[in-house]
Amino acid sequence: MLALLKRYRELILVAVLLLVPLGVFFAHAKKPSERSRLDRAVLWVTTPVERAVGWTVTGVMNGWRGYVALRGARERAMEISRENNLLKLERLELLSERAEVERIRRLLSFAEGASSRSYLGARIIGVRLSPSGLQTLTLDRGAKDGIARMMPVVTADGVVGRVHALTDHSADVLVLSDRNSSIAVRVDRTRARGNVRGLGKPDACKLDYALRTEDIIEGDLLVTSGTDGVFPRGLPVGKVTQLRRSANGLFQDARVVPSVDVTRVEEVLVVTSSELPPEALPAALAPSDKP
Repeated sequence: MLALLKRYRELILVAVLLLVPLGVFFAHAKKPSERSRLDRAVLWVTTPVERAVGWTVTGVMNGWRGYVALRGARERAMEISRENNLLKLERLELLSERAEVERIRRLLSFAEGASSRSYLGARIIGVRLSPSGLQTLTLDRGAKDGIARMMPVVTADGVVGRVHALTDHSADVLVLSDRNSSIAVRVDRTRARGNVRGLGKPDACKLDYALRTEDIIEGDLLVTSGTDGVFPRGLPVGKVTQLRRSANGLFQDARVVPSVDVTRVEEVLVVTSSELPPEALPAALAPSDKP
């Protein structure tokens, strides 16, 4: 008998697998009142198995749908993240362009307000602000564009420096904070004279040759006096700070905070001409056609 079972075990297993579902089907198909003891026994044995299989299949299907949904959500999240990064980049670009437009608008307004001078716009393409050497900014304009040595370089906020060296298509600007820079100034409030000299630091200069008897206080605005033959009159240079007036000596000392932060400049104006038109001069100084 055992040998027979072993020999035909596969056929028996197939038969059982076919007959059990068939028996379960017929048992379910009958009305409860028509079910025999065998039907009820089959249902009693197979019901837990059916429920377990149903739960398993349902769980697998729900898990698969969840996996597919999560995978789709992950892809959507990645796409949204990419779009968000692109929007952030576009926003930064728009903010940068708006800031550039605002700076250029201020430069144009400044140039239009000073009709007695001629200006040439330029961009900063190089920066060298080492305390141990020359502090210069490189412009994208040069001799071919009409720039010459010693021409003043300004922004709408005030003085940047003067042209120190140039080629046909570029120019180096010696900034006002360089140790070799000296600008003749006046106190805007009292017209007291002095000189602003660089200290090799972008954020600080020194006030020289201001007489001890002059009325100068901290916070006074210093503007170009026009007496050095380089800068036209009235351009902001900086504000007085850390004023020291000793009991002895001829001069008083002070630090000067530049009006222009040379570490942040991006566009400038080169003053190519600062001649006053005849109608802007006092009558005694205006040229006359009379012999």
